Amino acid sequence: MRPRITVVAPSRIKPLEIPEFTAIWQFKDIDISHFLDLWRGQCRADKVVEALSNGVKSPTVYVLDCDGYYPGLNFVFGLAVPVLKTAVVFTARLVGPRFEERLVKEITHEAGHLYGLAHCANPSCVMYFSNSLLDTDRKSPYFCPKCREKLARIL
Repeated sequence: MRPRITVVAPSRIKPLEIPEFTAIWQFKDIDISHFLDLWRGQCRADKVVEALSNGVKSPTVYVLDCDGYYPGLNFVFGLAVPVLKTAVVFTARLVGPRFEERLVKEITHEAGHLYGLAHCANPSCVMYFSNSLLDTDRKSPYFCPKCREKLARIL
């Protein structure tokens, strides 16, 4: 049995298969102006997660049409806060012909964190830390055997 996640995405995005999860898709266009740092032109990831977590009862990944950052990092593709059962994935850097594939990988990665998985040292595992689009494009949308085993123990 696959773990469940809720994905809340802008209405322009069509539902995608998230291979490692049973995904329940909801569509909501979220006003990012509340989260946008005008000086940086980016949304601060931890503040977004904190704000969107209000009322969340099960693991939920929000997809936002903006560029995200976290203090000390120039950008992030996403951020998960397991205690809040909430994660966010930012689409701004995922653009291009592989957009949907990249989005699936980033949703899966952040959902993995929501279920307690850490970053993986295996560059082909979806839980590998992506420092660039090249990293995201190189990894698969699946957990490696070690991460899958860890997830099975957690569940």
